[in-house]
Amino acid sequence: MIVWRFSQHESLDGRGGLLASARWHTRGHEILYCAPNPATAVLEILVHSEVHDPAALARHRFIKIEIPDDASRQEVDEGQLPTDWSRRMAVTRAWGDRWLREGQSALLVVRSVLVPETYNVLVNPRHAAAKTMQRLAVFPYPLDSRLRPGN
Repeated sequence: MIVWRFSQHESLDGRGGLLASARWHTRGHEILYCAPNPATAVLEILVHSEVHDPAALARHRFIKIEIPDDASRQEVDEGQLPTDWSRRMAVTRAWGDRWLREGQSALLVVRSVLVPETYNVLVNPRHAAAKTMQRLAVFPYPLDSRLRPGN
């Protein structure tokens, strides 16, 4: 399986999760947020209000990652979530924190809130299977100026 990140950090150690909370975890947990294609990866970053400085985006890179197809994975069963789960970060963070804590799988597949017809792949870098991930390439892409905030 090929997944993508759009990040200023090329490492696959998930340490960014130690610094800030996001939709599927609270600060203090190592985690990687990935997407099935570069377009979804960049969209997931652009939506965040803290990425409002075009200079900050200039440091981002597309990272192409290969995860073995047999890596253990779970999918979030939305039937077990409230219907308004996409607006309730406490619910999704609790779900993700529990998944990380239990460590039963390397991957958690979650529906994208921005583009519900696609998904995101969360990686627990502390899971043994995550050690088999390989960074295939890092691409410095200048974003079209229309994608930068304030343009």
